[in-house]
Order: sequence, then C-alpha cells, then structure tokens
Amino acid sequence: MMEAGVHFGHGTRKWNPKMAPYISAKRKGIHITNLTRTARFLSEACDLVFDAASRGKQFLIVGTKNKEADSVAWAAIRARCHYVNKKWLGGMLTNWSTTETRLHKFRDLRTEQKTGGLSRRYLRVKTVPKIYPVW
Repeated sequence: MMEAGVHFGHGTRKWNPKMAPYISAKRKGIHITNLTRTARFLSEACDLVFDAASRGKQFLIVGTKNKEADSVAWAAIRARCHYVNKKWLGGMLTNWSTTETRLHKFRDLRTEQKTGGLSRRYLRVKTVPKIYPVW
C-alpha cells in the first residue's frame, strides 16, 4: 500500500472517533493510518465484492477525481458495472426516481441528436446582425 501511494492520514482536528481503531500514531497534528489493519480489512472487502459479483449482483463504481476517471471507467466497463467518473450529483441514490427520469430524457435527446431531429427542434436565426463597437 505504501508503494501505491495510498492516503496515510488526516489532520487531528478533522476526524471521526469511529476511526480510532485504524489510527496507529499521531505526529505533527496528523493521525497516521494503520496500514496493516487497513490492508486486512481491504482484503475482506474485496472478498465480499467478489462473492457478490459471482452471485450476479450489480455495483456502482464511483471515482470523481481527474486522476481516477480513466481507470474507474476502464474497470467498470471491464466488470460490466455502472460507474460515475465525472461529477457526483447530490441525491443521485436517495432521489433515484428523478435521476432516472433525467437519464431517460438525456438518452432520448442523444438518439434524437443522432437522427438529426434535434437540429429541427432548436432552430437558430442565422442572420443575426453583428454589432461592432464604435471607437
């Protein structure tokens, strides 16, 4: 985990007491994460995910940082999972009915754009007079 450059800790002012078992030390105002314990629990989590995937469960992979975007998309496509790699919208899971209707609307607009119907819907006047500044 150290070679991979994982996140090692947080400031002591911003921490959740539930994370106390995962903190190994406190240095210069930073709680240092216990990497051996984290690796063990990460391994258990991976086993749970593999078991669920073998039973045909669906997953949502989320990684919205610029560095992660390509690898999240690659891993999700490879695993045939859903993914979010650009921007996480608030309420995407808790307000799923609204999100789903907007996704259907977006899909309809995409197909209409491919068939050329979108250009007929939104006509723009092409003879807009150009306004030049007077000096």
